[in-house]
Amino acid sequence: MPRPEVAAQSVLAMLGSVEPPVDVERAAEFLSLSVIEDRMERSISGLLYRDDDAVIIGVNANHPRRRQRFTVAHEIGHYLLHKGRPVVLDHVRMNFRDANSSTATDSEEIQANAFAAELLMPRDAVMAHTKRLSATEDATEGSVLRDLAETFEVSEQAMEYRLINLGLRRQV
Repeated sequence: MPRPEVAAQSVLAMLGSVEPPVDVERAAEFLSLSVIEDRMERSISGLLYRDDDAVIIGVNANHPRRRQRFTVAHEIGHYLLHKGRPVVLDHVRMNFRDANSSTATDSEEIQANAFAAELLMPRDAVMAHTKRLSATEDATEGSVLRDLAETFEVSEQAMEYRLINLGLRRQV
């Protein structure tokens, strides 16, 4: 199994572009994955459904667009990195993205989050944009964070974690 970051970089290379914001729906389509929005319980961000005939990413239509983008990227990570968990349906495997996905206690969830972070916020692009934004005379830590989140179309929280993980910001 490839490292999550390497798998994400492979998808970015297949797309032929790493300019933000990354089109996650196009990435899913490129991998022959269908993305369907539907109303789900608030605690569920999305799911990955796979059987012998189809692979579908379900996304919670009630969630903000930026969270939906992260969910699609996260589920693509599960598709590429993990076999899935059996559900009591005829030969079906599913992964759910829920409150446990972000707790950093399940290795598959940690890997899917790392994949999603690299896919949506590629290391080199984040480094370059951070350097450019930080060089402006009115740059503050907060304004750089907001501008990066806007550019990459992710939540400020997701971008903050990314900056911390890249060593560009201290954890508070």
